[in-house]
Amino acid sequence: MLGGYIDRHRAGRLMTSLGMDAMVLVQPESIQYAAGASAGVASLWRRAGAAALLVPADPASKMAAVVGDLQAASFRKASGIEDTRSHPIWVETSAVDLGEADVQVSIARNDRHRPAGFQRPATFDPALALAILRDILVERGLDKARIGLELAFVPVADMSAFDLALPNVRWIDASPLVAQLRMIKRPDEIEMLRLAADLTSEALRHLLSFLHEGLDAAAMAALWRNKVDDGARRRGLAQPVSGWAYIAVGEDGFAPGAPARQGDVVKIDVGAVVGGYSADMARTAVLGRPTRPQQQIHGALLRALEAALAALVPGRALQEAHHAATAAMHRAGFTTYSRGHFGHSVGASIFSEEWPFIAADTDVPVEPGMVLAVEAPYYVRGVGGFIIEDQFLVGENGLECLSPLPRALHEAALAGGPN
Repeated sequence: MLGGYIDRHRAGRLMTSLGMDAMVLVQPESIQYAAGASAGVASLWRRAGAAALLVPADPASKMAAVVGDLQAASFRKASGIEDTRSHPIWVETSAVDLGEADVQVSIARNDRHRPAGFQRPATFDPALALAILRDILVERGLDKARIGLELAFVPVADMSAFDLALPNVRWIDASPLVAQLRMIKRPDEIEMLRLAADLTSEALRHLLSFLHEGLDAAAMAALWRNKVDDGARRRGLAQPVSGWAYIAVGEDGFAPGAPARQGDVVKIDVGAVVGGYSADMARTAVLGRPTRPQQQIHGALLRALEAALAALVPGRALQEAHHAATAAMHRAGFTTYSRGHFGHSVGASIFSEEWPFIAADTDVPVEPGMVLAVEAPYYVRGVGGFIIEDQFLVGENGLECLSPLPRALHEAALAGGPN
């Protein structure tokens, strides 16, 4: 039983359409997505060669993996990939037979396969890892094939190692293909994104209710994170939970700013992360009664967001939502407003923003199974930072909001305590 989320049949069709015989995933997040198991601690160096996952174009052909020896056994078990091979990394590890009286003798016996003069590398040796990948490709008759590789991830300094290890392979950029696969979420992925959105919106509601003068961005972030942790404990979640927060106070709009005072705009952009899957949600508050400029800016953004949502219909291109939101801002009188994108996919990455983007040139159609963060931000120096953002699951008949909170400009209390 394979533990990953990759749709092998869809992947095979896409690879065949691009003339690929297979693809090799090397980005840690892509390996986690496709295999359902961590690529291991060596991948934290974010250098190509620490781990690799072979995905043949033929769905009937099994995947194979190369990972560090510390986690090879756990990777094989979690992923269900029988052909999981390992290379030595810097972490010393061994095994012992509990029935042995002498632990040193037992370890020496279990390590007898090590070659004479065995020495672990300072981190990992990409040449050794790629030699194992070469063995796999030779065994499968793919050492002279057209193979996809995530060239958007592979550092220029590492590409020569791939060419040296596999001089007869024709490498093709697989990064767009991988992004296309990851944009459609499987049910388990959707469940983690739904949980992340629940935690995010619950904690954001808590933060807004306690917002008052004297709190700075760091204190606000702590209030939010503590509520996320509390929500995770109450739910008894088995997956690891973390979170991020970009909070700005005052007229700059993007910088953390000073402790909040009457009249300040507070921009709150936050996301809980469940099992690596990140939510992305945002609201704007004002300490006390908002001024007319603050109301005008936020009101225009709210109408722009609503216009974008109305255009996000299955089968229509994402760029239509961008055009609709931009037109709404211009109708509101903000004729110079120009936003690069009004949202993006969300999933498991080191950043909450994933392809595809709701941008002017994105002709990707809206499809069921997408999970999108739709946003309308504006950073106006002298007034403050404004943003409204929610997370949506695309269904057959439209959008389901996963983060239902009021979108109005929040009026925070001037004194401490729940508002």
